[in-house]
Amino acid sequence: MTENMNQEIKNDKIIVRFPPSPTGKLHIGNIRSLLFNYLFARKNNGSIVMRFEDTDRERSKKEYEDFALETLDELGIDFDKGPFRQSDRNEFYIDAINTLLEGGVAFEAEESKDGSGDKVIRIKNSNKKIKFQDAIRGEIEIDTTDFGDFVIARSKTNPLYHLTVVVDDIDMGVTHVIRGEDHITSTPRQIILIEALGGKIPNYAHLPLIIGEDRKKLGKRHGAIT
Repeated sequence: MTENMNQEIKNDKIIVRFPPSPTGKLHIGNIRSLLFNYLFARKNNGSIVMRFEDTDRERSKKEYEDFALETLDELGIDFDKGPFRQSDRNEFYIDAINTLLEGGVAFEAEESKDGSGDKVIRIKNSNKKIKFQDAIRGEIEIDTTDFGDFVIARSKTNPLYHLTVVVDDIDMGVTHVIRGEDHITSTPRQIILIEALGGKIPNYAHLPLIIGEDRKKLGKRHGAIT
């Protein structure tokens, strides 16, 4: 992976990120992805940013944040910036929502069927095939037609995951996104938003997942670090 990604490095400083969601304890998959990001940044004199992606306000808990920070401290992992919390950055997401609405690339849509008038924000999808170069898998092409005009916010002040990730990556200057292969289908959605906001598309590398003895993906509720 490193050789392929290094071929794309120009004069820009490498910036990667570690963005755990504090809805459960860190698991081995989180740590593995972190190590790839951390070592890649350090080898190339780059930076690593940490942020807690806590848009799921009901399930996000400070105890999971504290556990993550304690675990990373024990591992001797240091970050150049952060930790940031998305819950502290809502003004940036609101600005992005307004920009997309004013630019006509997003729109409000009534979501409720009971006539209550509740509206969500959807991005206009051009239903095109999106290609991106993956440092591990090579060229990947995904037809976005099935995505439809997907929801990016529950309201003008309540953004969802895909939007917050893109806004943060653009704002923090992330150049390389190294994450698990379960995020491959998220990538075209995020590219649509990056293009709509005028950002620079980062380099991608999607890592094979770690599975347990039951052949299921390890996660917060399956294989967490205790």
